[in-house]
Amino acid sequence: MRHVPRFALIIVLAGIILLVGGRAHANTQSVDCVDGYADIYPCENVNLLGQVTLADMGVTNPDLHGNDHWGWTDPDTGKDYVVFGISDRTTFIDVSDPTGPVFLGTLMGADGASQWRDIKVYENYAFITADIPTSSGVQVFDLTKLRDVTNPPETFTADAFYDGFGPGHNLWINEESGYLYAFRSNTCDAAIHVVNIQDPLNPTFAGCVATDDAPLSDSECIMYDGPDADYTGREICFTGSDDDMGIDDVTDKENPVVIARFGYPTIQRAHQGSLTADRKYWLLSDTMDEQNLGINTRTYAFDVTDLDNPHYLGYYEHDNTSRDHNLYIVGHLAYETNWTAGLHILDISNLPGTDFTEVGYFDVMPETNSIAQEGSWSNYPWWDDFVSVSTTAGGLYLLQYVPEAPTSVSLSGFAGIPATPLWLPLLLLGSLSLVILAWRKQRA
Repeated sequence: MRHVPRFALIIVLAGIILLVGGRAHANTQSVDCVDGYADIYPCENVNLLGQVTLADMGVTNPDLHGNDHWGWTDPDTGKDYVVFGISDRTTFIDVSDPTGPVFLGTLMGADGASQWRDIKVYENYAFITADIPTSSGVQVFDLTKLRDVTNPPETFTADAFYDGFGPGHNLWINEESGYLYAFRSNTCDAAIHVVNIQDPLNPTFAGCVATDDAPLSDSECIMYDGPDADYTGREICFTGSDDDMGIDDVTDKENPVVIARFGYPTIQRAHQGSLTADRKYWLLSDTMDEQNLGINTRTYAFDVTDLDNPHYLGYYEHDNTSRDHNLYIVGHLAYETNWTAGLHILDISNLPGTDFTEVGYFDVMPETNSIAQEGSWSNYPWWDDFVSVSTTAGGLYLLQYVPEAPTSVSLSGFAGIPATPLWLPLLLLGSLSLVILAWRKQRA
């Protein structure tokens, strides 16, 4: 009996795999969102690619919880890493393949455990602080050390330490200017403590942005490139607090200037917000209005086209009472982590209108949408093809937003897209047909 040469089958199958872009392996953690669920998780248009639990990260104490996280893409290798905060430590995870994340190791905190740990990245360095411990300061970690991990998990040490303040509630880094902004520390009247990190291993105090507001919560500080020409090129911070919101010119760190103070009718704690790419609008999460006022989750919107005269546009109301936490905007989508309700994705294209459209969600706590401060803490939506979500109990989730297929197709949408030559799939199909025919003939 003659056999069909094995290499013929291999060549044909390899060609087909190459043509459709298939992968040579699969990961059992990956679950598509089908009929409203991905495994046990309620969802819409969001698939589960992978998960790294707290146990996977070496946590055995049930009193320790996950909190914030941030991302870093190695400029030399292109590999993606998550820097993940836990009550008493920071962990590092290779997420270059989100269906097969790898836990690389741990950096223990500088001073005990805290429910709040915050992380931001500047160049190739992670900057880490924690709330409550008296001498948390800021740990600085050289992320390029992750390239050399060959036998994970490893135990790491910090490469530098900034002791200009003790506890810090949140951090923001303006990557364009090289300044770090710390909020609600034990300095600067619990306002903004500014640190020069242009030399990352030698951070130095740069000044205070002290205000008469209640303790500040978080901020987004940018080199302003928006529609208000009066402030083009200035370093501007957009900040929330317990009783109002602020826009400040912090270009001169020793002499910051208040531009505006404003609010909205139901303000309880203007926790954190994000600017649209055109700098015209600012979306905000109030993390206490649901609890204090008994209302559903709300995303507040503001017109900041004129920095001296910002005005309130209204709010989008969600269909549950979960408290909202961190939100970030990429393009026309707002990615919101709403504690027990998980990740919610809003299409905000109709701004200045606030009747947004929810286009996707992934609920990390199927059992409840209560106002408890647990569940999804934050998200990082700047990866190329997925979104990472840090949670208090479930660890790290790696998710993929898959927009709904359009109901109609415009051929103009394909203009400029390189086409696969028609002869290639025909050749592969013909080759496969010949192999099958030969195989059937020999079995006859």
